[in-house]
Amino acid sequence: MVQVSPFRGLRYNDSIVGDWGAMLGPPYDIVNESQTAALQASSPQHISHIEMAAGDNIPDAAARLADWRANGVIIQDDHPSYYLHEHYFQDEIGDQVRRALFAAVELRPWGDGVMAHERTMPGPKATRTALRSIVGADISPLMAFAPDADGALSDIISRVAAQPSLHQGSDPTADSHTLRRINDHVTVAAITDAFAAQPIYMADGHHRFESALASIDHRPASRRVLMGIVCADDPGLKVGATHRLVHREVPSDAVTALQQRFRVTPADRSQIPSLLTDGAPTLGLISSNGAWLLAPSERANDQMPSDVPAAWGNLSAAVLQYAVLQPLFGIDAETLAGGQVVTYTHHVAELFSAVDSGSANAGFLLAAPTMQDVIDTANAGSFMPQKSTYFVPKLPTGLVLHSLD
Repeated sequence: MVQVSPFRGLRYNDSIVGDWGAMLGPPYDIVNESQTAALQASSPQHISHIEMAAGDNIPDAAARLADWRANGVIIQDDHPSYYLHEHYFQDEIGDQVRRALFAAVELRPWGDGVMAHERTMPGPKATRTALRSIVGADISPLMAFAPDADGALSDIISRVAAQPSLHQGSDPTADSHTLRRINDHVTVAAITDAFAAQPIYMADGHHRFESALASIDHRPASRRVLMGIVCADDPGLKVGATHRLVHREVPSDAVTALQQRFRVTPADRSQIPSLLTDGAPTLGLISSNGAWLLAPSERANDQMPSDVPAAWGNLSAAVLQYAVLQPLFGIDAETLAGGQVVTYTHHVAELFSAVDSGSANAGFLLAAPTMQDVIDTANAGSFMPQKSTYFVPKLPTGLVLHSLD
């Protein structure tokens, strides 16, 4: 199994930055330019000044982090530690909390202790590789989960969560966070032993993992990457859906063609999200001409490639790709990877608005995969279609950093 280790974390110094929570921010891939500008304007010490650097700005970000360390804005712990993060948030059910152990995880190819479920695209990896190498630290943590079948990690987390916190505060979205340092030898050894007995499944951060793997150099710490690892049965570990917007003309005979592979039912579009069941391949089609619920028949399943795992039969993203987008719209895997013909949203209202405004020709509402779908796909050594999972909420950036020096 993969080696999971404590590390000497880099942390904000409360006595200088004041509100620790206000320094936190989202990872690079879920914020736009205006949101980034607002975060950076909020403080010259906000983590987004480092996290969002790209291209010619990366050396400036490296200099900024070096300056923060030299002036005590960021301090480094004296002893290798694990860190427990608690994330308090609200969803449609109510108040939730998710707990993650932050650790330095050995970088190995996928399948060698760390299990992947999603394909990556080359564009984002180039920037993240350069950022990590030049800045000399892991800024935003990857999110993973461990099966924890014997409950050993859960027991440790429960004990540590009862101890006083090192940091606490609310981020700019009003979610609350606490951070605890774990550096007593007995607990550190118990955590290390618990991880040694099981694989780790990537939840969010496939691009950053591959970027880190590509940026291993002479620095010993570069062989490990920062992860926040959640127990698989943590009720705060949520898998959301990623919906599709199609920017290609809808064929005039689309509904008739779909009836050859799906049970097509006209529906009130506002009701479709409630009709989609997690882990089921039913789809919702929204266009300017109406809305339909698409339940796949055997003929839809026959469209799946022969070399994909059986678990793909439950994935709405896979059914959409091979039974709808490819045969009906002519959108193959290469076109999809281009990122222009099909775009993505996690918000139903945003999908409706895009179709209504004409910025998208059609929208497809998808059901979220289940945790078991993720595990089954990873264990089969396969990859889900791009943007199949959306683990929410994201781990914030700035809680603790992992230095490569």
